[in-house]
Amino acid sequence: MALGPHWQPARVLVDSGSEHPPLISQDLADRMGMTGVRAGGTTQADCTCLPLFDIGCLDLAVNDEPISHNFLLAPLSHYAIIVGESWLRQHRGVLDQAHNDLWQCAEAGLQRLTFSKPRPPGE
Repeated sequence: MALGPHWQPARVLVDSGSEHPPLISQDLADRMGMTGVRAGGTTQADCTCLPLFDIGCLDLAVNDEPISHNFLLAPLSHYAIIVGESWLRQHRGVLDQAHNDLWQCAEAGLQRLTFSKPRPPGE
């Protein structure tokens, strides 16, 4: 998948159990030259506080189209991006865990939902 404004490859986790807004890792934010404003924190299961920073609006390429989202910066280690329940609901996403697929409910029925670099204009 890719994340703008300067399209960068990123490893993404779609977590249907996460209630957080989309999260971006410190590593990816650093590679993109981005900083955030402290937006509080959240308590994890082990009672440690996870600091969160508002990074602002970034484009996420979904089905070859850039879609803007507000991201929070968090100290993630295994993934560059985590999107959760609210993101799935907003994009009418269906997570098929049995087949490791992601689908989108569209007017024409289910279509595969992918993260990729957007198509150049005019294509």
